[in-house]
Parts: sequence; C-alpha cells; structure tokens
Amino acid sequence: MNPSMRSKYLYTRLLSFSTRRSLHKGDGGRGPSSFGPSAATPLGCRPRYRTRSGPRAGPPMTVSDADQEFLAVLVHRGFLDHALAVRVLRRTEEAGLDAALGEALGWDEARIAYLRRTGGLRRPEIPGYRVERRVGVGGTAEVFAARARDGRKVALKILLPALARDREAVRRFLAEARLLERLDHPGIVKGRRVFRFAGTYVLEMDYISGKTLLEMLDDGAIFTEQEALAIVLQVARALEALRAAGVVHRDLKPGNLMMRADGRVVLIDLGFAGPGGEGGGDGTTLGTPAYLAPEQARGEAGLDARADIYSLGATLYHLVVGELPFSGETDEEVLRQQVLSGLSGKALKGGRVSPRLHFLIEKMMAKDREVRYANAAELVADIEAMTRSEL
Repeated sequence: MNPSMRSKYLYTRLLSFSTRRSLHKGDGGRGPSSFGPSAATPLGCRPRYRTRSGPRAGPPMTVSDADQEFLAVLVHRGFLDHALAVRVLRRTEEAGLDAALGEALGWDEARIAYLRRTGGLRRPEIPGYRVERRVGVGGTAEVFAARARDGRKVALKILLPALARDREAVRRFLAEARLLERLDHPGIVKGRRVFRFAGTYVLEMDYISGKTLLEMLDDGAIFTEQEALAIVLQVARALEALRAAGVVHRDLKPGNLMMRADGRVVLIDLGFAGPGGEGGGDGTTLGTPAYLAPEQARGEAGLDARADIYSLGATLYHLVVGELPFSGETDEEVLRQQVLSGLSGKALKGGRVSPRLHFLIEKMMAKDREVRYANAAELVADIEAMTRSEL
C-alpha cells in the first residue's frame, strides 16, 4: 500500500471510529453533545453545532482530501495518538484542521506548515543541512543521508516522532548520542552532535558508505571462514573499546554492522547500549531475539561483555553457515531456544566449517557465560593466533 493510499485508509478508520464513538459515548441519542456529533446524525450531516461557547449557525466544514491525508499522516507518523486524532477530526469540521491542531497541541502556523510540507518529517528539511535521501529505518529511528553546510556528507538519525514523547526512548536516544560523541574508534561510527528539532531529536553522525552485513546476507552472500574471521576480528576490537568505556552493546547483529568498499567494518548503531558489569542491567529483555545471549533472553540484570561475545558468535555462525543459529515461528520460541537448545551439529560438523572455527563458535556461544571468552581482548588474541597459523 503506497503512502497516499495508507493515509486515506487511516483517515477512513478515524472517521469510522469517530462515528462509532459518538453513538456510544456522545449524548446517548438525546440531542447534540457539547463536543462531537449527535448520536443519531452521521458526521458531516448535521445542520448546526453546539460548542462550549454556545450554538453556532451554519453547516460543518467539509474536510478536504489534503486535510484528510495530512491528519492520517500525523497519526501514522506518531504525532497524534488515535484518541486525540478523533477529537481533532471533530473540531476540524467546525474550525478547520490547522485551528484544530493549534488548539489541541499548541502548534503555531509555521510548525503546521512545515509538517504539511515535509509529510510529517518523511522528507525532513533541517536548517544547516541538505537532506538527500532516506538510507535506513529501524524500530526507533530513521536515518537520512545529508550534506552539512560545510560540504561534509553526514548521516542524520531522527528519532521516530511516535517515540519522541516516550521518556525511555528519548533517554536511550540521547545516551547513544553522548556515547558516540565520546568514543573515537575506527570500528564505531562517530557521533558529532545531537539537537532537538520539530518535536523530536536528531543525531548527526559521520556518513558510512557501504552495505550492512544483513543486506549482504539477504543478497545471497556466503562468507568464507577467512572473510568471516576478518570481520569478527574488527568487530571484537570495537567491542573491546566499548568494554573499556564501561558499555555493553546489547544488540550486536549483522544489521548493525556496515561493510565499506575497502573491507572495513563499522558498528553503526548503539541504540540499546548500556552500562556493563554487575548491577549494570535493568532486568529487561532488549535486543534482537535471533542473536541474544541466554542471560539477555531471560531478562537478567548485570550483563557484561560476554553477552556481546555471544551475539558476535551468532553473527559469525550466520555469516559462515548462511542461516540463523536458532529460528522459530515466534520471538518467544527463538528466545526459548537461545536459553535451552544447543547449536546444530549437522550445520557445524557437516564440513561447512573447520574444526577450529567450530570450536570458536561453540566457545563464543556457550550457554554458560563462564565458559565464553571473558572479554573481547581474549577473543581477538585467539583469532589473531588462528590467522597467523594459517599463513
């Protein structure tokens, strides 16, 4: 469904919901309510309104196609929740959409005009930047390629408007921004500044050209052991930099690893990163089920570098085998396997990986974290030793 059709569909649902709501929560069929239509009269068909300031003569305003689509876009993008949108829709028939939005949300004409022009930030215009195109979207943010005023090519990560009112989502976004500004490592994308704009938050980062490992896997790529080990070695060095900063990544996976044309691999997303060490976790399950360590799947607190090593092991498995280590019809089934099931012996012992790589993956993905590498530095040393022995 294209964006225009989706917007019309959402508007139709809003209109239907508004009419049903008036039948059940309006005036009970006794006559016009002080806010909303008469229970007996469909939207758009009433000869008069009664507002809190008294009756007003004249028919309700017709909601234009453009206003219908704009209101639906605001709901779809998260600027309004469904209940507030229904209230705005009712008020729109009296005063027009811009006035209704101003009353409900305190928006001025300039902000409303900006959101109309940009399609609710689908095509953002940000002072100091020339936004070129969207290059990625995830569960919490969209990323756009842009040019800064000084000519630098940058990536702008914009928190989804639907999450801009969520304190925890904002806290995590700002924490990621501060961490990326503080860190300076070739294997971790550099954050430059974060600022509030148009009701949400924007993080400027260095632009990394290339494909994520997930995109490469989706395109059918199968990595040789040497290629996969070269990737994991780079990522392990980045993880050691995070550990030195007292941070656990908590969502390491192919989709968060970008490979440049020169073969350098860069960690591009630290949205779930948090303090490491005992007491550093918050007891919640964060991350992507297919790559989560068992202790993460159980929602345990006190995560440390060994959780990231498990996720890196799952990533290594995916790169060389071409399949996820565990799969299921639901996230819950995958999490259960992360906690209880062993790795597939058929995949690892059927000649698809060498015995040494098999041992490495098993050690990285041990269910008991005490059996895993204690930190990324130990993993780096083992991979370097394996690489030297093959020369």
